[in-house]
Amino acid sequence: MTTLDRHVAFNFLRSYVVLLLVGMGLYVLSDLLVNIDEFTENRGLTVTQVLATMGDYYAYNLPLYFTQLAGPVMAFAGAYTVAMMLRHNEMTPLVAAGMPLQRVAVPILVSSVLLVALCGINREFVLPAFAPKIARQRDDLTGQRQAGIALARDDHDAILTARRIHLPERRLDYVVIVEPESQGGHVVQADAAIYDPQRKTWRLEAGKRIVARRGPDGQSLQLGIAREPISEYAFTLAPEELLLRQSSQWAGMLSLRQMNALLKSRNLPNLAAIRMQRHIWLTQPVLQWLLLALALPFFLTREPSNVFAAGGRALALTGAFYAVSFLAQSVLSEQWAALVAWIPILLFGPVAVLQLANVKT
Repeated sequence: MTTLDRHVAFNFLRSYVVLLLVGMGLYVLSDLLVNIDEFTENRGLTVTQVLATMGDYYAYNLPLYFTQLAGPVMAFAGAYTVAMMLRHNEMTPLVAAGMPLQRVAVPILVSSVLLVALCGINREFVLPAFAPKIARQRDDLTGQRQAGIALARDDHDAILTARRIHLPERRLDYVVIVEPESQGGHVVQADAAIYDPQRKTWRLEAGKRIVARRGPDGQSLQLGIAREPISEYAFTLAPEELLLRQSSQWAGMLSLRQMNALLKSRNLPNLAAIRMQRHIWLTQPVLQWLLLALALPFFLTREPSNVFAAGGRALALTGAFYAVSFLAQSVLSEQWAALVAWIPILLFGPVAVLQLANVKT
């Protein structure tokens, strides 16, 4: 590693850290300004409790913000590092010494391996570990949530519906559980269900199992319907996991191992969404490098150039990259999961290679 490599790599990593902290700070601030009423709607909380609730919510969401910002921040940090070299005329002595300008990008690309690996670790281990906390709504923390649970399926194919969930008390109101055919296909009803974390089961209040007493042929209901009392039910999803399954982005917070395990199941209603998120997980490192490769060539020039003009062109191309990604996910159905994930790479990969190859030195 030469002195130039250390200089470029240090500036790149420093810019990355600063931009990431600024980006996450702005993310939290903007979200707080828009949704502060949800934190303060519970009039029974003191100022200290409200602040603690805000801190609890955003602290657990930081891994999600990091996942969303890591790619753009890396591209911006790389472009900023080279742009400052261009602005301070540091390219001129390099060209005079006969160094190809592509060589300037090498320490940035090498350093990006560490950052992409860090993002992968966050995506595979940290984000899934905090996923139930991230899936919480703001009014979950303040005790004001009124939404319920709709058709949540556990590991044994039992389906649960509840009118209301009280997360602090780990309680469900007006619960209905439909058991799978392998367990008789009965229906369990209860006025409330409270989760027991020690035994990993739900204690039922006024619980009863509605059993259809069938005739000798196994089909007719000659013997009528019986209501058997039941005090607990081993539904395998905890309250936090129920909220996670109800979240629109829950598939995107699973690890690759979890997605592979779920894809082996044939009865989940959202297998297509999980399949798409798996492709997105696999292509994420390539997309981050591709975004970086699209932005850098605009600043790798031997001629005096306006940094802001170069930045505008880089922003236009990377904006087109995100527009194509957004349109692919919006227009194409989840049945085309592989195409949705890979189409930005197929379209912009050759563009990035040509730009880097055509840098004039």
